[in-house]
Amino acid sequence: MNILNIELSCRTLVNVALATLTLAMFSISGIAQSLKANPVLVQERSIAAKVEARAHIRGIDLKKNAPEIRIDAGPTLSFYGTVSDNVVHEEYWEKVPAPEQASFNQWATFTVDEPSGKALFQDMFYRFFFVHELGHWMQEEVLDQRHDAMAAKAKKNADTARWQLETVANRVSVAWWREHDPQYLAKLVNDFRAIEAKLPNPIPAGEAPKHFFTREYEKISDDPNVYGWFQLQMVILVYDEQPALSFQQAIDQLPSENYAE
Repeated sequence: MNILNIELSCRTLVNVALATLTLAMFSISGIAQSLKANPVLVQERSIAAKVEARAHIRGIDLKKNAPEIRIDAGPTLSFYGTVSDNVVHEEYWEKVPAPEQASFNQWATFTVDEPSGKALFQDMFYRFFFVHELGHWMQEEVLDQRHDAMAAKAKKNADTARWQLETVANRVSVAWWREHDPQYLAKLVNDFRAIEAKLPNPIPAGEAPKHFFTREYEKISDDPNVYGWFQLQMVILVYDEQPALSFQQAIDQLPSENYAE
């Protein structure tokens, strides 16, 4: 190879390296701009990182399957999928269906400190119910990794134990916020009490709340005010439990939780 060819080869390598570096810089810049334009996702990822850093359960490896976060929940507003898809889904206020926005707007008027339905929605779903969904992630991971004598029974129960699944996830979130922002949690629960007091109690006389909720779940979930009443009620009940659990105590209970109703 002559000197000219060597020089051309060197120039080619330099140009390729510069092009690769430029593409990488544009990619990093694009990601940064995307996150800057999406403060909801930034906030959720920040909370998730803190929760995941504290989530240690003996015999369970949570680190190997940390959930992805997407702002695409649609009318459901907030949910965790399954171990296989492993995504926590939230939603933007602007994409909340109009009937549900109307419910949040009305609920905000029942409180003394929420100026709008949007503010109430963000207080509820971008903090409390986001950690609640991370609680569901931990529940699913524990169920998937359990191998004790009750593991199969727990998995079977979890398929239908709607009340207990929600209650346990609420315990995780209540314990987290009680440790990390107790003023926020106390304010939110006071708002929940005020809202619930204004909504009609949907439970028929003489019916056990958790049995009614489980049996009529599909019908209940179609009505924002009825489903909302139950969610508020379950959070209030967990908040009032004594003794109050620490976050570690709440997640340490997951491997022995068999979801019997």
